[in-house]
Amino acid sequence: MQLLKYSYIALSLSLIACGSSNIPDFKEDNVVLPSKKKVLPIQKKYAAILGIPERQAKSIALYRFIDSWMGTTYKMGGENKAGIDCSFFSQFLYHDVYDTLIERTAEKQYLAPNSDKFIGQEYIREGDLLFFNLSGSQDEKITHVGVYIGHNKFVHSTSRRTSEGHNGVQISDFKDPHWQKLFVAAARKTK
Repeated sequence: MQLLKYSYIALSLSLIACGSSNIPDFKEDNVVLPSKKKVLPIQKKYAAILGIPERQAKSIALYRFIDSWMGTTYKMGGENKAGIDCSFFSQFLYHDVYDTLIERTAEKQYLAPNSDKFIGQEYIREGDLLFFNLSGSQDEKITHVGVYIGHNKFVHSTSRRTSEGHNGVQISDFKDPHWQKLFVAAARKTK
């Protein structure tokens, strides 16, 4: 009788499992794999910008933040969608995307004790601040800041106009000779 009871339980469990709607929908090399999540339109957009496969574009919060500000005009001292400067843009990005409060001006962001500065461009990673000035010298005041988003691209608000004639929030190529000439250092914020 006990054996019959256990057999009934085992049979019930196998029927429940077979009727489950959680069964993966495809097989590969006789190994059952779970369904792949769909790629979001924002991932497709930034994968194209960064030149990477769509599934590698994983920083959704960062991409959405950038998209919400893209094309906002540059305005010295500006702090809203009517016009924004480089340091407030990076401060706002850090607050909204990385939940971190950083200093208001590019110079203060650069000089902050928790800005771990380095010049080796091979070590730059997503979220690092990029600092610039007119001579590319560490001996002069920092006049511009951007945020590295990966694959030699950074986002910033700049008075420099694009080839289409727009200034403001844009994604630029960090390897562009213009930016390389002005580059002073990168910094990673430490807590």
